[in-house]
Amino acid sequence: MSPTKRPSAVDGLRRGVGTVPAASANQAAAVPDPAPAGAEPKARVTLNLPASMYRDIERWTTEAAGTLGVPRVGIQDAMRAMLQAVVLDKSIGLVAIDLLRRERGA
Repeated sequence: MSPTKRPSAVDGLRRGVGTVPAASANQAAAVPDPAPAGAEPKARVTLNLPASMYRDIERWTTEAAGTLGVPRVGIQDAMRAMLQAVVLDKSIGLVAIDLLRRERGA
């Protein structure tokens, strides 16, 4: 760690460092809206996994990338696909419910 204390990003935001100067009306009109009309807002979910489960999902994404013929499948993409599978396929949803029962000892 460096002995020199560096200002944090929050300090920079408080001072206005790194902010973009106000744009003229013409420039502002050229910038598209961050969310197109009708786009669903995103929700952030944080998931803490045991190391063994993390290794499992890493292994699965590596195998999925090979199956798809792509260099990499991200964990977020894999989790989204798994969630869709649980929602769309009742049998997969029932497997998930069974696993929840087992974890709870029911």
